[in-house]
Amino acid sequence: MTSSFMQAAPFLWLLLAVALEIGGTYLLKLSDGMARRTMGAGGIVLVMGAFAALAQAINGMDLSVAYAVWGGAGLVITAIIGALVFGQRIRPVGWLGILLVICGVLALKLL
Repeated sequence: MTSSFMQAAPFLWLLLAVALEIGGTYLLKLSDGMARRTMGAGGIVLVMGAFAALAQAINGMDLSVAYAVWGGAGLVITAIIGALVFGQRIRPVGWLGILLVICGVLALKLL
C-alpha cells in the first residue's frame, strides 16, 4: 500500500464510523422503540460496526481527536437529520450548542 493511503486510512475509518453511527441511529429512530424489530436490529448492527470502525481509526490517530470528531459529527448530523426528516425543532440555544461542538472539535484538531 502507498504511504499516502496509509496516512489517509485512519480518516477513512473515522468517516465510515461516523456514517455507520448516523445510519444506526436513524434506524433506531425508525424502529419505534424496537417495535419494528428489523429496523432496531439493523440499527444495533450499524452502531456495532461504527465502534469497530472507530477502533480501526484510533490505531492511526489520537484517541481524543478521533472520539471528538466521531461524537461531534454524529451529534451535529443527527440533530440536522432529526430536524429535516422528523420535523424536530432545534431551538436557537441548540444551534449555539452545535456551533460550540464544532468549535471544540476544531480546537482539538488544530491545537
